[in-house]
Amino acid sequence: MATTKKKLKESTVYVSVPAKMSVEQTHSITNEILRILGCPACYSGFKIHFIDESDMINAHIGQRGEVNVSA
Repeated sequence: MATTKKKLKESTVYVSVPAKMSVEQTHSITNEILRILGCPACYSGFKIHFIDESDMINAHIGQRGEVNVSA
């Protein structure tokens, strides 16, 4: 479970998700995102974009400065 990170209002948030999700899974993910954003009761002012994880290219920089990129 992720930690709470208070975001500024009117922030755009990108969320990588599987291509197929049930309504219940979508609600669960949305609830968790709102909790992380620090506003579990509403999403007013936040633009939440759900992106198919198969369309993502992930880049990560490790503690030693090594760069890892994967698709």
